[in-house]
Amino acid sequence: MITVCPECGSRNLRVARLRNPRERFAALLGVRPVRCRDCRARFTGPGWKFADVRYAKCPRCFRLDLSTWSLHHYHVPGWKSLLVNLGANPYRCEYCRHNFISLRRRKYRFSFRRSEQRNSTSEVTTPADK
Repeated sequence: MITVCPECGSRNLRVARLRNPRERFAALLGVRPVRCRDCRARFTGPGWKFADVRYAKCPRCFRLDLSTWSLHHYHVPGWKSLLVNLGANPYRCEYCRHNFISLRRRKYRFSFRRSEQRNSTSEVTTPADK
């Protein structure tokens, strides 16, 4: 999935709605429209890479960095609890806050520390900048 806006360089993106039959067909092939939440630019890009097909991804925003959630804190429907008993993993996308269950393993583990480090390193000023 495209993770950076080509217009402004922001990582605050969301999957845009499909407008016409051509975009719906392209979505079947893995090309999705994406909209930047900062500059409102709309562009298309691959929804997945062939190398990432074997990993779990968020069904809403297609991100690969996922955390887990506990079955004790949420009401799980019967068929999802059956999947968990068969070996599926409960995952949560911290960007769009979507809980889902997948039989695939995750590629990246979401960490608040990493996202905080990304934000703090972009705001650090050096003495030469003053």
